[in-house]
Amino acid sequence: MGDTGLLVSLAFSENEISDQNLYKQIMDEKLSLNEGMLYENVISQMIAAMGKKLYFYTRYNEEKHRNDIEIDFLISNDSKTRYQVLPIEVKSSKNYSTTSLGRFKELFGKRVERPMIIHPKNYSASDDIERIPPYMLWKAFGGTVS
Repeated sequence: MGDTGLLVSLAFSENEISDQNLYKQIMDEKLSLNEGMLYENVISQMIAAMGKKLYFYTRYNEEKHRNDIEIDFLISNDSKTRYQVLPIEVKSSKNYSTTSLGRFKELFGKRVERPMIIHPKNYSASDDIERIPPYMLWKAFGGTVS
């Protein structure tokens, strides 16, 4: 959804909470809320604002009867001859796993350009995965300060 505030309002409209009370309860941490949904929505708006198309990847595992790989965003490098994708996972909490990114890299190997996690912690890089806070997202796509 193109407006995160509207998403929150619609998500809770069934609970008959007025908009004013809803935002007050969220800010006071008195309302149970799927923060991941909001975090992903904000990041999707940021990516779209940079002119990138949004793609999602999931793979269903027949043996486990569930999805075993889910990548929040796949961004193309737009190359005609050396096509690669940048897989991005969005994590709203400070503790998370990188299982999906690892499996995705194993499946698609050389077609994967630097996997990335957008999370609420400081920048770091390890295991060929770049971890960035949301405010650095523009830099991941070659942004420069003018």
